[in-house]
Amino acid sequence: MKRNYYSFGLLLIFAGILILLLNLRVLSFDMLLFLLSIGLMTIYFIQKHIGYIISGLILFAISSISLINEYIFPNINIKGFLFLWIFGIVSLVLYLRQNNKIFLIIGLILSAFGTYDLVKEIAFGNVSWVLYLLFSIAFYMAYIIDYRKSGIEWPKYLASILLVISFILLLSFGTMVEFKFWKFISYLISLLLIGIGIRIIYNIIRLRR
Repeated sequence: MKRNYYSFGLLLIFAGILILLLNLRVLSFDMLLFLLSIGLMTIYFIQKHIGYIISGLILFAISSISLINEYIFPNINIKGFLFLWIFGIVSLVLYLRQNNKIFLIIGLILSAFGTYDLVKEIAFGNVSWVLYLLFSIAFYMAYIIDYRKSGIEWPKYLASILLVISFILLLSFGTMVEFKFWKFISYLISLLLIGIGIRIIYNIIRLRR
């Protein structure tokens, strides 16, 4: 018990010094969080209390993203990219530990969103077609990694549809496709979705028989 109070007392002193340095404008708020996260993780190795390591890792992730964005990439906002990729990786780790397909889909989609956020920051012009391309890659990866061995086909079909939409958007931005063409494409996509849905239901009914 005395050891716990001793470590907690040291943490309070450390936090007080950091806040004092912040008030004196020696440290930025992001640097304060970074150093505090180091302190919390250090105390974890002394006390082995899970709360210290969790709070330390959270503060470390938040402060590291801000510091990287401020000092390494000052002209590009990469916070969204890093946050989404971190949560995407966490979701993929949960998938590996629990073998739950939902975590696989969430992890890949978050990674796709994060990559798209970075592309928007560094690219010029309209790049919305990239989002559909990344989603297509994400769903096809989900199909290859897990769904294929279960005989589930819908991620592959959805990936194909998203790839076609991405190509159409890219084509329209480059050549100014007329509105009538878009109307035809919208009808075509709706018919494709209906057809794929009917095929999936038919396959399920056939397997049950």
